[in-house]
Amino acid sequence: MQTKSERFVALDVLRGLTMVIMALDHSRDFFALGYVYFDPTNIDITNLEVFFTRWITHFAAPVFIFLAGIGLFFASGRRTKGELAYLAISRGVWLIFLELTLVGFFWAFTPEFIYSPKIAVLFVIGVCMIFMGLLIYLPKILIATIALAMLLGHNALDGVLASSFGSLSWIWHLLHVPSSLFVGDIEIRVVYPFIPWIGVMASGYLFGPVTKLPRIERKKIFLFTGLGLLIFGLVLRYTNLYGDLLPWKEYETLDATLMSFLNFTKYPPSLIYLSVFIGIAMILMSIFDRDLGKWSNPLRDFGQVPFFFYVIHLPLLHLGGIALALFVFNDANWLYGAPIGNSPDGYSYGSELLPTYTAWILVTVLLYYPSKWFASLKKRRKDWWLSYL
Repeated sequence: MQTKSERFVALDVLRGLTMVIMALDHSRDFFALGYVYFDPTNIDITNLEVFFTRWITHFAAPVFIFLAGIGLFFASGRRTKGELAYLAISRGVWLIFLELTLVGFFWAFTPEFIYSPKIAVLFVIGVCMIFMGLLIYLPKILIATIALAMLLGHNALDGVLASSFGSLSWIWHLLHVPSSLFVGDIEIRVVYPFIPWIGVMASGYLFGPVTKLPRIERKKIFLFTGLGLLIFGLVLRYTNLYGDLLPWKEYETLDATLMSFLNFTKYPPSLIYLSVFIGIAMILMSIFDRDLGKWSNPLRDFGQVPFFFYVIHLPLLHLGGIALALFVFNDANWLYGAPIGNSPDGYSYGSELLPTYTAWILVTVLLYYPSKWFASLKKRRKDWWLSYL
């Protein structure tokens, strides 16, 4: 039978890997110039290196939200339904508050973030947590039905225009279609519509019991479920019949065709996008579910304190991006604002991706010991507030 540490090691390592991959994307946000920041997946102007630097980071959001659902299942083992609901809802409110305050400032470094709040990943995780605080009272079969309807059916709604709802179009933007909503002088930027992210977290919650099975059994379930999802997503993509807003097509070059095939829609996350990346995550979970060597310790530590990692890495990267721009150009104006802007024409670091990857490696190394310290603190102490960090 599994032990507590076995159950958590694979989850923490995968979550830590997810955070490191996410940091690559945010390094690109603050250290990339021109199309590398604004249009890295535009087939007409990108290249394989830039495309895959962006593409691999698509892994982060669905995997982290799926694992958050599994984490919610773990929390259910020592709490009543009422206590679990309170934990989920209060965490959700806390994450939304931080997205609109501290994290918003870290992205902008100006007061503009107050007038241009962003419904991004922390916000949508908060919304998912709040919904899960309600869904856990339902029978598991009903939760599964709701989750599957969201995951399998939401692309059938792609043709529904927000304008068809008239004065209530803002609801559709929150649920399905990214856009900007205006409340007086405030522009609310909806980057992560709620559907089907709620279904992703609910799926993780339902998948949680698998982690309590003996290791040999759960490894097989993770592996074959992951392979099934990955094959399903790729076959569905090949057919161009359903599951993504953006059909792929053949180009004159193999590089361009490959990028077109893999250019899944993230906003909102398509069925193909979710199937491929959650499938890869489950395969990795099976691989990581073993006695790992010391090489995995940094990932494990990052995975035990993902929120701490997230909040600290943003200002480090933002400050670093400003410092480099000032050193090279004596100008960093585009790195202030909500959202930050594109760099002026003619600016170049001499390399499209070297600053991005250098910053990514540095911030990961810099955060290792602080993350290790905080992970150790959370093990030693059980203060209630630590569960929110």
